[in-house]
Amino acid sequence: MLTDEVPMHADRVRLLQERAREGVTMALYVSLSLLAVQVALPPDAGAEELPNPALTVALSGVGLVAAHLFAFRLSARFVGRGQAAADAPGLLAVQLAGGGLATIMAALPLVVLDPDLGILVSEFLLLGFVVLVGYWTARSVPVGRTRALAYVGLITVITLAIVGIKNLTPH
Repeated sequence: MLTDEVPMHADRVRLLQERAREGVTMALYVSLSLLAVQVALPPDAGAEELPNPALTVALSGVGLVAAHLFAFRLSARFVGRGQAAADAPGLLAVQLAGGGLATIMAALPLVVLDPDLGILVSEFLLLGFVVLVGYWTARSVPVGRTRALAYVGLITVITLAIVGIKNLTPH
């Protein structure tokens, strides 16, 4: 009986890890994308040209999450030859949660703070989330703090490069 429980436990752990990965991946993707959206906002985002930066960021986040969920559902059925995988609803739920939390984290400071300060705080939170995940990743290997902080520096440079690439097009 013990031998039957071990594989079942291992399968459950693998499922939980997969769901955690999907949720964190979605949160990171939406965070990076919304960071790019905010960097692209005009410097006077609170002015008449963009009367509601919070709405712009929130709708961008909702659009990103909706597009991803649609693509995931379509690709899951494509790969499954018309049938969605049994774990698809659970994966969709954690992706929605991750993307939703990132969207709230990005939009909330723009709702409660002055637009200029709100954008700065929101950008800091989004970049901070990416950096924090990078730090936890480095420390889980395990490596020392110095090496983890060097990894965080690299993650920050890569994040800023991604945001820069996303904003190369003229607005």
